[in-house]
Amino acid sequence: MLSVLQAHGGHSVQRVAQRVRFANDVESLWYLRQDVMVALSAIDGEAAARRQMKAINSMFKGGLPGSMGPRTHQRSY
Repeated sequence: MLSVLQAHGGHSVQRVAQRVRFANDVESLWYLRQDVMVALSAIDGEAAARRQMKAINSMFKGGLPGSMGPRTHQRSY
């Protein structure tokens, strides 16, 4: 997360980067993803932010309880 944020400047990005830097655990980082997404979207646009977040999200595989993973949307027909 920090490497993605450090590529950008600005007060709001630096504020999010500081929160990421001082996160205590994986769970805290998991919940900071939304803040990172918002910061990146404001700079690069939503599509680019989603691409960057996809790589970040993959880093959490196996590190969180199953109930905290990304939600899969299933359609019932």
